[in-house]
Amino acid sequence: MTAVPLDVRISLLRQYGSFTQAYSATFQPGLRHFGDEHGFIAYKKVGKTAMVLGDPVAPAFLTGHLIGDFVKDHPDSAFWQISHPVASALAGHGFLINELGYETRLDLATYTLAGQRRRNLRKAAQRMAKLGYSIRECAISHLDAGAVIAVSAAWRRTRTVRNREAAFLTRPISIERDDDVRWFCAHTGEKDMVGFCVCDPIYEAGDIIGYSTASRQLPDANAMIGHALKRHAIEVFQSEGRRWLTLGLSPADGIEDRDFNRDWACRRLLRFAYTNGLFNRFVYPLQGHAAHKRQFGGTTYQTYAAISARPALLRLIKLLRACEIF
Repeated sequence: MTAVPLDVRISLLRQYGSFTQAYSATFQPGLRHFGDEHGFIAYKKVGKTAMVLGDPVAPAFLTGHLIGDFVKDHPDSAFWQISHPVASALAGHGFLINELGYETRLDLATYTLAGQRRRNLRKAAQRMAKLGYSIRECAISHLDAGAVIAVSAAWRRTRTVRNREAAFLTRPISIERDDDVRWFCAHTGEKDMVGFCVCDPIYEAGDIIGYSTASRQLPDANAMIGHALKRHAIEVFQSEGRRWLTLGLSPADGIEDRDFNRDWACRRLLRFAYTNGLFNRFVYPLQGHAAHKRQFGGTTYQTYAAISARPALLRLIKLLRACEIF
């Protein structure tokens, strides 16, 4: 199998891109693509290890065959943020399988703002109106690229990774393509952007069934902007009859490792990273990500990592490198 051209990837995405990372696996810069016109696997080489992002973008009945071909060509490989069925297929090839953390998904057909957990979503719109902020959807052709860059740069200065965009498990912000991505922007008055929410499409059989979302805002803007942006997106997508809104991965949250033969060192390292205050403060705020997503009261489901070879510590360090965390 050879590299898969972009037009073929897009066609496959629109048929089989029903998982959170499918859009990123198709378009993210720096990724390679193994497969053919029937399906592909997105990966990034870190040293000699092929770091795979998400599930294969392929019909379910071909997934096992595609994985087998990939593993044969890349015996030193690790798969990240994959589903239970893909983890099961890799376990059959001798991979060690560890839980990676929850994804949070909102079922838009039944989702409401009721309940104590979702109180910040209810308050957010009122706060925005009181402060004179406006939220509206922005076509990519009308986005102010300079404003997006300025908000992103200011937001990153509040993160542990300040000088560059995170990548791999997080798709870098880009305004160069359209391809069904939706943007919701918060402004003071008519012009000054103070935050935005970007939503990548999730497909099934040629239709957009939902979106995955991420938001950024100016550090000195009101803290409720992120909630207000997501609430606005939720209401728009509900009015359109979309099925899902996913909030992405909470790394290392809720890992129990019950279903597969696991790597004990990987489990310990992930649990240490999640619970250690210094790691959360200076490397990546794992607990903060999980706490933020719990406020939406969605459904959580576990994702997995699959490692072909020990030591696990080396593979986790390579994951941090793939993500541009260092």
